[in-house]
Amino acid sequence: MGKGKALLVIFTPFILNMICSNVIAMSYVAGAMARGVPPEKIGILVAKAIFTYNFYWSVIQVGWGLYVVKLLGGWDIVKEKYSISDISEKPSVSIALIIALILLSQGIIMSMQYVNCLIYYQGSWEKYLEYWHEITSDLPLFSKIYFIAIAPFTAGIFEEIIWRLFGIEVLEKYFGSNKALIVQALAFAIWHGFSLHTIATFIIGLIYGYTYLKRRKLLVISTAHVITDIIGFTFSIVLS
Repeated sequence: MGKGKALLVIFTPFILNMICSNVIAMSYVAGAMARGVPPEKIGILVAKAIFTYNFYWSVIQVGWGLYVVKLLGGWDIVKEKYSISDISEKPSVSIALIIALILLSQGIIMSMQYVNCLIYYQGSWEKYLEYWHEITSDLPLFSKIYFIAIAPFTAGIFEEIIWRLFGIEVLEKYFGSNKALIVQALAFAIWHGFSLHTIATFIIGLIYGYTYLKRRKLLVISTAHVITDIIGFTFSIVLS
């Protein structure tokens, strides 16, 4: 596999995400404008639509993740990277690392949420939470179930296969470990869109990528990723 194809592989999910989200957004903007919805409300409608149909994330994650597994030569390498020995050899160290990764991830995400609140809501958490409540309060039940029961697992497994396993193992052959670490973190970050959350996911991508470089295993990282997403989606989508 050439360097160009390897880069295309890890950045393609971002392209697919942009296509899907823009198709959804444009269709709702056109409908809202035709109904005479005030411009300041159109953004809320678009955000609701994106969250309602966000299961396309998992379609991309799983579909592209399976393609990446094929590029890597099949499931044998995935089984090796997800070996239970990642936890069982030193269970106390592994559990402590999982907890540390969860706390770091949540801390980084919450810090960016606070910055977002300062910039756009004059530091008022009340106004910021009102905005989220307006988006999520009437999401359909299937969306809320998806965010807790499906999204964390497709993300926690297949995002790690795409960006940590493929992104580091393949790109370091062309760029070296340090540059591969940065490139995969960038691809992982923009996959999540362009916002302050992009900065948060870039930092998390660096931390998870560095952990992978040191351990060359995925079970601990994926476990932390899944739990982080369950916590985040529960509080931001279901309980907001």
